[in-house]
Amino acid sequence: MLSIRSSADMEEALGSLLDPALRALLTERRDQLVENTGLDLADLVHIVVAQRGDTLAAVEAEAGVPIAEDLPFEWVQRHGRWLEAVVILSDDGFGVALFVPDCVTTDPALLLALLAHA
Repeated sequence: MLSIRSSADMEEALGSLLDPALRALLTERRDQLVENTGLDLADLVHIVVAQRGDTLAAVEAEAGVPIAEDLPFEWVQRHGRWLEAVVILSDDGFGVALFVPDCVTTDPALLLALLAHA
C-alpha cells in the first residue's frame, strides 16, 4: 500500500516505479490541488493507493475511514484499470482519495465496496 500524506510523499511516489496510468492520475490530482491552492498536500488530502495483497480492512485502517459502510463518497470514478474514490472528511475540505486497481488481484471486498458507489 502506498500512503501519500504530503507533497514530499507525492514527489517520492512519483519518482518510484508506478504504473504509468497511476502516475498520470496522481500527477493530475497533485497539480489540481497544489497549483490551485498553493498549499501542501498535507493540508488537503491523504491519498491511499491499494496494491496487490492489500485487504479492505488494511485499506480502511490506513485511510481511517470505513469504506465498507455507506460512506458519502464525493465520487467513485473508473480511470481505465484504476478506481478513484474521494470522501471529504471535514468542513475545511480535507479528504481521503483512494486509488484501487480494478483487477483480479485486488481484494474483491474492496472492489465491491467501491463499485457499489460507481
